[in-house]
Amino acid sequence: MFEELFRRPRVRQRIRQNPHGSVLEQFVEYLSERGYSHNTMHQYVFAAEHFGQWLSRRRINHDFAHQFIETHLPVCRCKSPASRTKKTVHASLSRLLEMTGTVAAARTSESPADLLLQQYAHHLADVQGLAPATVRYRLRYAGTMVSHFRVRRLGNFKNWTVERVRRFVVDEGQRWRPSSGQVMASSIRSFLRFLLLHGLIDRDLAAAVPSFANWRLASLPETVNAEELQRLIGGKKPTSPVGLRDRAIAICLIELGIRASDVAGLELEGLDLDNGVLWLRRQKQRQSTGIPISRPVTTAIGTYVRRGRPACSTSSLFVSHRAPRGKAMTPIGVRGVVVRLAAKAGLADRIRGTHVIRHSVASQWIQAGATLKQIADLLGHRSINTASIYAKVDLQALKQVALPWPTAGEVSP
Repeated sequence: MFEELFRRPRVRQRIRQNPHGSVLEQFVEYLSERGYSHNTMHQYVFAAEHFGQWLSRRRINHDFAHQFIETHLPVCRCKSPASRTKKTVHASLSRLLEMTGTVAAARTSESPADLLLQQYAHHLADVQGLAPATVRYRLRYAGTMVSHFRVRRLGNFKNWTVERVRRFVVDEGQRWRPSSGQVMASSIRSFLRFLLLHGLIDRDLAAAVPSFANWRLASLPETVNAEELQRLIGGKKPTSPVGLRDRAIAICLIELGIRASDVAGLELEGLDLDNGVLWLRRQKQRQSTGIPISRPVTTAIGTYVRRGRPACSTSSLFVSHRAPRGKAMTPIGVRGVVVRLAAKAGLADRIRGTHVIRHSVASQWIQAGATLKQIADLLGHRSINTASIYAKVDLQALKQVALPWPTAGEVSP
């Protein structure tokens, strides 16, 4: 691939004579395997070549890459535009660091507060067994609080008081809706209990965190009807690999009512298309569940695997078709698929994410006669209370308990 990409012998010789010439040749193969275009590969290799010349015989690592971008590029007089553009160089060196396996190298300059937040993340994931998404947002709020109070050493936590904590939560909560404020408050309480557990504060400050008024059953879940869900899939079956993938994703969401994270977590090993069973790795329960799948799901997944999915080493079912090709899709990527399909179907104002599909499917199930316990099991809720909101859309059951509207003669003056 190196010979094909750089046809001029003088260019090949120059790259090979670079202090990291052998790495640059491997870099070409790395980019090619991930589906990058020749033009992008040229830019990335030239940027990495520039970095190699500046680096000389020093070892490729994250710190030197950061120093090269932040201190060398602004004063560099290199003639090649690709070697001077910060965005291109940053993308190139990110891929180079991935290839050399140095991205995850530990930094020695981490502050005590950074190390404490890492310890808190391990506590949430390994001790409490929380889902990755829950760990991320709790860690985000904890980091915001640490930054706000300018914690430089662990002894600074002793200075936290009830009034300071309460004022922080109140001020921060003004930026959020009540539901988001509740999440923020519960995250802060969790972090404060962690600090108390490790003796970093002297009293339980979690009680100082105010609650946010939010009536969880005060509104109806946003839903769309069955005809609109079918419009999302589209009448004409796609033939392109990306189209087959997007259709399979939409059908999984509509037929199974699963979360975007569940779709992103589907793996080839969890497919049993012959018996119509899909093993779903429930993120929140941290376990795998076998669920029966309908013929549309079986057909859509089977077609994508046979005709659309690119050959790659990852075990994930749904992967990226653009460079870096073969990378597992994320929940955000699944949401992006739904948003694009909704815009194409003229439903951009009705379907703005994946949860409206989940609510719509649950509403259809309960109107078809399913119980709240069945809904909770199918949706992967650990508590039946979470599914209780769907009782408000069970029109047949509500008709049986509704009192007749009084006429004018029946009303006492």
